[in-house]
Amino acid sequence: MVHFFVFLTALCVSMVLVAAFMRAAPILKFVDLPDGRKVHRTAIPRTGGIGMVLGAVASVLAWIDLSRSTEMFLLGISVITAFGLWDDRFDLDYRVKFAGQLLAVSVVVGLGGVVIERLPGLESREIPGFIAYPLTVFFLLGTTNATNLSDGLDGLAAGLSLLSLLCIVSLADLAEGDELVFTSLAIAGATLGFLRYNTHPAMVFMGDTGSQFLGFSLGVLALTLTEQVNTALSPGLALPILGLPIIDTLMVMGQRIAEGRSPFKPDKCHVHHKLLALGFDQYEAVLAIYAVQSLFVVSAYLFRYESHWLLGSLYVGLSAVILLFYPLAEKHRWRLHRGTHTVRASPLTVFLKNARNRARLDETSNRVLCLLISGFLILGSVISGELVPDVGWLVAASLAAWLGSRAFRLPAAGWIERFAIYTCVILVIYSIELSGLRERPLWQLGLKYYFPVLAAIIAVGVRFSRPYQFAVTPSDFLVVFILLAAAKLPVFDPVNYAKLAIQSAVVLYGVEFVLRRPGAWSLALSIGAMAAFVIMGLKMF
Repeated sequence: MVHFFVFLTALCVSMVLVAAFMRAAPILKFVDLPDGRKVHRTAIPRTGGIGMVLGAVASVLAWIDLSRSTEMFLLGISVITAFGLWDDRFDLDYRVKFAGQLLAVSVVVGLGGVVIERLPGLESREIPGFIAYPLTVFFLLGTTNATNLSDGLDGLAAGLSLLSLLCIVSLADLAEGDELVFTSLAIAGATLGFLRYNTHPAMVFMGDTGSQFLGFSLGVLALTLTEQVNTALSPGLALPILGLPIIDTLMVMGQRIAEGRSPFKPDKCHVHHKLLALGFDQYEAVLAIYAVQSLFVVSAYLFRYESHWLLGSLYVGLSAVILLFYPLAEKHRWRLHRGTHTVRASPLTVFLKNARNRARLDETSNRVLCLLISGFLILGSVISGELVPDVGWLVAASLAAWLGSRAFRLPAAGWIERFAIYTCVILVIYSIELSGLRERPLWQLGLKYYFPVLAAIIAVGVRFSRPYQFAVTPSDFLVVFILLAAAKLPVFDPVNYAKLAIQSAVVLYGVEFVLRRPGAWSLALSIGAMAAFVIMGLKMF
């Protein structure tokens, strides 16, 4: 259960902070301007990485008992984030960026003990320190820059990193490496929270802050997996886990050097640029790269205990296909879309645009959430047990404040109504837990599926909501607070407060999703919550 808490905490904190920093980007001057090398055509905030880092770190600090190596990992993240922020604000020279990366890597290698101690085919021999330490530094610098360089299309670097993180979670879980699992899940949750705003068309970029954070984290976590948590794995497994970004970086730098150019000078030689040149639109290019990355991580999982020769052959074979694909396509003048001189939108792109423009998924999610939440509140208040007197007075006070603010048309009536509904949600969930209804098979089955289904509907609605309808409000900070507070609550008492906090957070996000759209459905939700309050009050008095 803690796995879910770690992931959801990072997800919610990241979503809230990314949205907040998006609005602060013009003031902070963290804005990515278009140029000849970039795909986007308008100025876009590049503050997403800040929310990602804070979301992941907050979840780790809240839920995990830190070891020495994890403490040094967080210190390394602090260093890499500081230099990333500096770069996003002032566009640093690559040598200064490299110095920051080297400092962060030195922290985890020298103080955290993350070192490559084995090589494929030489597992029985101990690597001398004068080889192991430079090799580890070189590897971590490579992974940091590989992810940084892969951040070229909406959702690309974050999606690739998410696939690698899920592979690390799966392999670490096999060896019961809980700390590595939790840390990876925290970063995965923060990444997914950022992706809500970064999928095409992106509303925010992660910047060097986010891309260097992800690359650095992936390298450290992959080495921790193979060198410390599960030493039965091949030491070379880190390469297919990290997958495409490493190959893309080696290919691009090799091409630049072969052409007599600086390997650090930006250009349009990356895999995603070549796919766009072959007629792919953004969705198609990103999905194609996701598919290749999935092949890498799936092969890493399926062949985790196979010989290094088999792993090496698979890795080299996939790399060769990637390397030869573009030259062969150019030679035969192959294009994904034929019969036109311009790139046509793919069927997937057309579908997603229509879904957003018509707001069908958005509106449908709004109506379904209203019915599910209102029904849950009324039904829960009817069949749950009686509340203790102090809670009964809280119900009466909340309902009186709500009705009074409405009657006298107070300026703060909207916020009073919101917090009254929030109180109602938490009290209903709490009273259900106290009443023992969870022991009844039918109710137990309903609750088992209610919260996951509600979370899924919220996810669909949020993904297809109009950007202006998903602004940060006090409810977001309330959800973050109860998630972080849940980490300090007992989880083995008769009343599982941590679980109640997570369930409350899911329902509160659904409430806020409905209330942000003034109209009949928000009014229906308010009436449902008011009815639940009245029922609880009558049962009490």
